[in-house]
Amino acid sequence: MDPKAVKQQLRSRIIEERKALPDALRREYSARACRHAAEHERLAGARAIMAFHPFGAELDILPFIEKAKARGQEIWLPLTLTAERRLIPYRYEGKHMLKQGVYGIWEPDPALAEEADLTKLDAVLVPGVAFDRHGGRMGYGGGFYDRFLAGLQPRPLLVGIAFSMQLVDQVPREMHDIGLDGVVTENGFFQT
Repeated sequence: MDPKAVKQQLRSRIIEERKALPDALRREYSARACRHAAEHERLAGARAIMAFHPFGAELDILPFIEKAKARGQEIWLPLTLTAERRLIPYRYEGKHMLKQGVYGIWEPDPALAEEADLTKLDAVLVPGVAFDRHGGRMGYGGGFYDRFLAGLQPRPLLVGIAFSMQLVDQVPREMHDIGLDGVVTENGFFQT
């Protein structure tokens, strides 16, 4: 089977399974994953972390974001420029500076937020549909994160964050796919 078709089939299956997760479990698993992320030594020691605003049935990482901000860490959220097919991170100070983006995802409003200095980035919490324990990540198919991550120098800590049901044996990978350093789920942090 064609690699793109395999990816699309896996993407559809995981998205449907994730949507079917009961709300009570989604809240419990999200809280546990956020605790594991907050306790991870390198994430806890990071000065600047790029995160994302959860969308749809994604794991809710807002508790992690609030804890990081409370302990003095700088949090960045990405603005998606669809026409240019890229992400630009902005410093996140609070909900007041967000607007709904083209995909319905809450993202920084450039009129209210300050663009982040990429040289200060220590870690990135990366969203995705599926992950494996070898650093593989499959996103939503737009390539926004792979393009963004490929341009980071020096390379920060790259961590996927998801429900354990999003971990698969092997994510189909292509040459442009950027590998992750670890994945955190409700069951803990897994080094890749």
